[in-house]
Amino acid sequence: MQVGLVTGKEQIELKDFPEPVVEPGKVVVDIAYCGICGTDLHAWLSGSPYNPAICGHEWVGHASEVHSSVTTCKEGDRVAAGGRTACGQCSTCQRGDAEHCETAFAAICGMGPMAAPHGGFAPRIAFDGGRIYQVAPSLTDEQAGILEPVTIAVHAIRRTGIRLGDRVVVIGGGPIGLLVLQCAKAAGAGTCVLLEPQESRRKLAAATGADLVIDPMTADASEQLFAHVGSGGADVVFECAGIPATINQAVTYARRGGTVSLVGVASGKAEIEAAQWLVKEIRLQSSIASLREEFFMAQSLIADGRIKTEPLHTSTVSLDGIGDAFAALARNPLEVKVLVDPRL
Repeated sequence: MQVGLVTGKEQIELKDFPEPVVEPGKVVVDIAYCGICGTDLHAWLSGSPYNPAICGHEWVGHASEVHSSVTTCKEGDRVAAGGRTACGQCSTCQRGDAEHCETAFAAICGMGPMAAPHGGFAPRIAFDGGRIYQVAPSLTDEQAGILEPVTIAVHAIRRTGIRLGDRVVVIGGGPIGLLVLQCAKAAGAGTCVLLEPQESRRKLAAATGADLVIDPMTADASEQLFAHVGSGGADVVFECAGIPATINQAVTYARRGGTVSLVGVASGKAEIEAAQWLVKEIRLQSSIASLREEFFMAQSLIADGRIKTEPLHTSTVSLDGIGDAFAALARNPLEVKVLVDPRL
């Protein structure tokens, strides 16, 4: 069986792996779709060592074999990968902070006994049953293939908190930024502004709920933003670009006493003007990954139409076409979310 793995700078290869075998606590899943995540792409662009267990973590499929010890699904169920429930045993859980369970987070990061030998750029995968959840029948396979990034956006909104009528700014119109935008609207934001240099993604943001889209490269970008949200600034600014320079930029758009939420993963060091953060008394929040219950919240948001994933799905490729897909995502802004279908 061949599995797609990032093996170097701008290099993804199909590597031979043994066919997965059902074992205690495990489920063998036949993959239908696996989305290419921004972290997959960052690893491909940088060439930094990348854990095979998380190379392709946005997948959906059908359980073909389920060990008798697994209670989260049965054979034939449509399932996807998610987080496990808190262990209750680690030091963080015992301090009463189950949301930050160390065991659950290690699994999401592809470490520990619940880690798989590879990700979902594959025909099949043997996966820990504690991290499997069932996909609602109201969702299409294509929608389910984008569930995982929706949970990231849901988690960011829940961690940050939005009050009814809040003025929200989202920096970055990639998949996560576009989903955070939609989740902010669903949470009650009064107005949402998205900053994105690529015209095609600005159009997509406008089509999925942005009240104003701005090209940050224009000379009057800040003037446009403050004219819309008010001269004091936005209540909440989400940094979803994952660019070091925009982290400090985020505070310039926030009102005094406002919140800056870091969602994008910056690959380099970021410098900030600490005095500006201090004088404005900015609340800094951050979020990464998601909690198990947020997978079910995400499904409901998609099912009732508050979150639209279809406009983000720009193409589907086979395993053989995965190399070209990574290159297209890196260089073509018209590509937003690419799903890999190993059945092709």
